[in-house]
Amino acid sequence: MADFEVLAGIHQGLFLVLLIVMLLPTMMANQLVFLPTKRAFISSARITLCFSWSALFVFAGHLVMTWVLFESFGWLYIKDKLLGFLPFIFVPLLCCLLSTFPRLWELAGKGSRESRQSLVDTEYTRILLHVKNVRHAKAISPNLDDTLDAESRGDASCPELLVPLQASVLGCLIALFLQVFFPAVTLEPSILFLAWGVFLAGVSLLWIRQSWKHQYHSTAENWVKPRRLHRFIRFAAFLLMTAFIATIWGNQAMLASRLSDHSPLRGQNQDDHALPDFVFPITASAQSMPSTGILGSVDESTEPNKGKPDRTFSLSAQKTSVRQVSGKTVEAWTLNGQYPGPELRMKQGELVEITLENKDISEGIDIHWHGMQTPASDNRIAKGEKSVYRFRAEQTGTYWYHSHQQIPGQVVNGLFGALVIEPSEATATGAPIRDIAMIHHKDDKAGATLNGSHTRMHKTIASGTTVRLRFINAENAPVSYLLQGTPFQVVAIDGTEVNEPNLIANQALQPGAGGRYDIQFTMPNRPVLFAPAANQHDKGLLLSPDGSEDAVPFIDAELSVFDPARYGSPIATPFDLSSHFDREYQLLIDGQYGFYNGQFERLSTVNGDLLPDTRMILEEGDLIKLTFVNRSFKDQSIYLHGHHMLILSRDGKKVTGSPWWTDTLQIAPGETYEVAFRANNPGASMEESLPKGETAFGMAIPLVYEEQQQ
Repeated sequence: MADFEVLAGIHQGLFLVLLIVMLLPTMMANQLVFLPTKRAFISSARITLCFSWSALFVFAGHLVMTWVLFESFGWLYIKDKLLGFLPFIFVPLLCCLLSTFPRLWELAGKGSRESRQSLVDTEYTRILLHVKNVRHAKAISPNLDDTLDAESRGDASCPELLVPLQASVLGCLIALFLQVFFPAVTLEPSILFLAWGVFLAGVSLLWIRQSWKHQYHSTAENWVKPRRLHRFIRFAAFLLMTAFIATIWGNQAMLASRLSDHSPLRGQNQDDHALPDFVFPITASAQSMPSTGILGSVDESTEPNKGKPDRTFSLSAQKTSVRQVSGKTVEAWTLNGQYPGPELRMKQGELVEITLENKDISEGIDIHWHGMQTPASDNRIAKGEKSVYRFRAEQTGTYWYHSHQQIPGQVVNGLFGALVIEPSEATATGAPIRDIAMIHHKDDKAGATLNGSHTRMHKTIASGTTVRLRFINAENAPVSYLLQGTPFQVVAIDGTEVNEPNLIANQALQPGAGGRYDIQFTMPNRPVLFAPAANQHDKGLLLSPDGSEDAVPFIDAELSVFDPARYGSPIATPFDLSSHFDREYQLLIDGQYGFYNGQFERLSTVNGDLLPDTRMILEEGDLIKLTFVNRSFKDQSIYLHGHHMLILSRDGKKVTGSPWWTDTLQIAPGETYEVAFRANNPGASMEESLPKGETAFGMAIPLVYEEQQQ
C-alpha cells in the first residue's frame, strides 16, 4: 500500500502551491491596466495566460492525487477533500476557463498584427532617419500610437476577466483554512455553509468593486495611474481589517473552548507536542445523547466484595530520589519508594484488597487498573489520605496500574507498575516456568527505561527453562523491541491468550501505547537479548544460561513487525463481520489546529469534535461495531475502558489468525480498523467520573450507557 503520510502530505501541500500559483496570474492581470504601452500590455497578457494555464495544470495534479488517495485508501480519506475543499477551487477555476482564459487569449493576440506593423513602421522610420543623419534619440522617441488607450484599459479591467482569478485565490484561501482548522468539514454543515456564504459574499464584493473600476478605466479621459503610496495604504488597510476580524474570531473561539471550573476535563492538554509524553485526546462518536437518557460510564466502583481478602497489597505514593542500577539518581514520584511501583501478582478468582496512601503528592492521586474489566474508583485521594480498593480478579493475563489523576504528569513521573493475574491452581497446567514482567517507560529525566533501568539488565536462566516475558508498554506511543537469540511465541495480547501460537523469529514487537505482549520461549544454551530495536547495545534484558554478559550478535537489518491479524489459528468467536450489530459508529480521526481550554494547539479530533462535546450512546447488552479511520499524520492509540474489543478487519481485510482481542489498539496513519464489543460494563456518569488527563494513553472512548426503561 502507498505511504499515506507522503500522499496526504503532498495533497495538503498542493493547496498552498495552488494558492501561490494562482496569486501570480491574478496580480499580473490586475497590473495590465497600468501598463503604459500596447507592446508591454500584450507581452504581459501572454505571460499571465501562461501562468493561468500553469495553475490549471497544478489543479489537475491535485485531482490526480485525490484519485490516488481514493484508490489507495478509500472514499473516507477523500470525502472531505472532494466534497468540502476542492469545490472552492474547482468552481472559480471553471469560470476562469470559460471567461478569463478566452479574454486573456484575445488580449494577448489583440492588435498583434497592428503591433507587428507598428514594429515594421518604426524600424523603417529608424532606417530613414539614420540615412538622413537624424539624431538617434529622435528615432527611439515614444510612439504615440503605441500608448495604451482607454479601450484597452477597459478590456483589461472588465469583471469577467479579473473576478474569476480573484475568486480562485479566495477559494484557495478558504480551502486551505478548512483543511487546517476543519478537516472533517462535511460532518459540520454549519461550517461548510458559512464558508460558502463567505465565498459568495466575497465574490459579490469583488464583482461590484471591479465593475466600478472597469467603468472608471474605460471612460476616464485624463486617467492617471494611482500612486504607489495610495495603493500601499489601501492594501495595509485591507490587511488590518482582516487581522481585526481574525482576532475577534480567535478570541471568541478561545472563550468558547474554555472548560468550566467544575469540569473534570479541566487541566487537560490536547496538544500533540507541548508535553513530550502521555498526551492524547479523549474522543468518541459525535452522536449526541438523547434528552431522555441518563449518563453512565464504565468507571464507577461497584459495591465492594465482602469477606476476608485472599491477597492484600499496600501502596504508598511519595516523591523521592531513586538510585538506578547504573548509579544515576533521578527525582521521581514513587510507589513504596520504587520506580516503577511494585509488581502486583495474584491468582484468578482471588479477592484482592489494595490500600493506597498518598503521603506527599499535593495534586492528589488515584489508581486505574489498565486493561482490567474491574471498574476503578474515581475518588481523588488527597495528600495525607488513604483509600482501599477491593475487587475479585476474574480475568487472567498481563495488566498494569497507573495513577488516574493528571496522567500526563503523574505517570511520567513514576506512579505506575505491573499487575499480573495468574491462572488459579486448578486450571494451571504444565511445568513451572520463569515468569518475568518487563515494563517499558520513558520520561524526561532517565529517558527510555525497562523496569526502571536505563542500562542493560542481566539474569541467569538455565538452559531448557521455559521463559515467559510479559512486556508492557507504559509510554504514550508505540515502541519496537527485538528478541534475539532464539525463536519465540506470542502467547497473549493485552491479557488474552492467543490460539495455537506458532514459532517466529526476527520480527519486531511493537505494542501500542498501554499495550501488552506476552512472549514465551525455551531458553537455549546461548545468550538471549530482549532490547529496544533502536538501541540494542546498552539497554534491555540479557538472559544467559551461565551468567556471562556476552551479548548476542546485533541485528542491523530492518525487520518486519509482528502482525497479530495474521498470527495463530482461528477459532469460533461470539460475533464477527456477518453479525447483526445493535449500533454502529464511524470514527474519523483527524489532526487540526484549534483552541482547547483557551489554548491554541495541534489537536486530534474524532468526527471533528473534542470532549466534552462527544459521547457514544449504548445500552447494556448492545453489540457495538466501531470503524476507526486514521486520517491524521500520527499514530493514534484507542483505549476502550472496561471492555475488550474484537478486531474484525484492518484496511478492509478480515483478520485471519487467532481472534484478536484487545483493549488498546494502535492505529497508524492511513489505517482503517473495524472492531466490535459487547456493552456489558455499565457504570456511573462519565461527566462526573472522567479523570483529568485520561488522554494519556490514547483515545479513550467515553461510553455512555442509557438507562433502560422499566
